[in-house]
Amino acid sequence: MKASRLMLLILLALMSSTLCWGQYQDPELSGSSDNEPVLSDRQVSFSSIRGEFQAIFPSGCGKMVTKVPSEEPSSDDDWPAVRVSLTFCDRYGEKGEGCSVSSFFNVRGKENNIAGADEVVERVRRILDTMSVSVVRDAPLRKEFPDGSFIEGMDVFASDSAGAGQAWVRGLLYQGDIYIMAAWSSAGNLWKNPDYVTFFNSFKPGAAD
Repeated sequence: MKASRLMLLILLALMSSTLCWGQYQDPELSGSSDNEPVLSDRQVSFSSIRGEFQAIFPSGCGKMVTKVPSEEPSSDDDWPAVRVSLTFCDRYGEKGEGCSVSSFFNVRGKENNIAGADEVVERVRRILDTMSVSVVRDAPLRKEFPDGSFIEGMDVFASDSAGAGQAWVRGLLYQGDIYIMAAWSSAGNLWKNPDYVTFFNSFKPGAAD
């Protein structure tokens, strides 16, 4: 996936996107499991239940919830069924601020190929379609791991009409799997907040070593 192509696709698809502050919900996800509470004044090192990813969630995320489908998806052809999970935190229990990671596996692209830029853009758009914000800027990204693998995608920064509330959405593609990271704050001060910078930069696909 070329970063410049992804940038163009997101710009074309998202320039007029809007959404509402608070908890992002995916209606397809009804099963739920909660992590054990930890001290809310500390950052939280988190590994997803099924081993989809690792990340350091901000302080105030002492209570995270993971949602998965209540029933395992099925597939009637040679392709494995799409598997989805959503992990989120309302920071300090308040709906106006928090963050989430959505994981999508076995997503099909055009002509049943593995997922690519178009599928990442579509899922970023779905997130932005749930908030009341306008895109302020975006930037491509690429990160290489010690084993030679890499992850690439796009950051999208957005704000509400008053210019106070802020959202940060990062769409990532890793070996055909899609991860969408999101953070939101109705009070703003999000994009340079060290806790959220750590959250986004700490992301690593796969189970803990």
